[in-house]
Amino acid sequence: MADKRTLEILQTLSPFNSRGEDLVSTAARNVLLNYIKTESRFHEVFFPLENPGPYRDIADMGTFPLLKYGTAYISQTISKVKDEYKFHATINKSATEDFLRDIYYGLQWKKLGFSLYTLVYPETVKDPKTGLTINDYLDDESHIWAEKLIADIMDPRWTRNVLQKIIKGKYTDTQYNRDMNELFVKLHILDPQSVIPAYQFLLSQRALPAVNLELATRNYLGGPLDLNLIKPEVETAIRKPSVPLNVSRLSLTEVEVFHGVQVDEFVVTECRNQGFWSGLRPENYRISRYKDRCSIM
Repeated sequence: MADKRTLEILQTLSPFNSRGEDLVSTAARNVLLNYIKTESRFHEVFFPLENPGPYRDIADMGTFPLLKYGTAYISQTISKVKDEYKFHATINKSATEDFLRDIYYGLQWKKLGFSLYTLVYPETVKDPKTGLTINDYLDDESHIWAEKLIADIMDPRWTRNVLQKIIKGKYTDTQYNRDMNELFVKLHILDPQSVIPAYQFLLSQRALPAVNLELATRNYLGGPLDLNLIKPEVETAIRKPSVPLNVSRLSLTEVEVFHGVQVDEFVVTECRNQGFWSGLRPENYRISRYKDRCSIM
């Protein structure tokens, strides 16, 4: 493939689909969700069928409080399940929501988002015709590709093209800033040292809109994780019955059944340790009669 054509593909690689949705942000959120579901303290109780994803062992969580966040995320979900065993009452809702609010509006969420976003970007963003990704540019010459991208925006023809779109009302300042920050992401992946020179050059272009460097301050993960993503598994764990080991399910006698035993243990250990337990216990004790355990055909 000609070098010029390869550069054109690199220039046009974009994380946004036709509806303006950021596919990389979605992929990054999925990595976080998989990380939570495969964390040992949550996996056996709620997500035993979840397998580690391809980024599970290489994702850098930094100083993000993953265990407390995962506990809060699951706790909030429990609090929203209106189960007959009243597990929802075992959660301190205000403490859980206060913690999650601080996380979602805090710096740690943004730092984690940047780390996960730049991790999945190279394989998530693909050229639809050739299948090329930024991974195909990550080699000993990746810094040269960064230089080529900077040289492109320094070409007067690039500036004229941007200005024409702005004058015709086809390009807004918001779109310009969005696209320039996506350029900064590419440059960061190819050669982190190339970001500041590119930013300084764009700042000096008085004919163009003012550009804001949002590389490390943008909220790449977006808003709160949807509770519905784990609600089915949480409900299943809550309703899971446990019977004494020495009692046969075919027994004609009444059997004591406790539902959600592992969830109860999770609440009084993990949730309690993190300050998310209300101090209440569930009403998960039931008597199971023979007619409830089988049906005569």
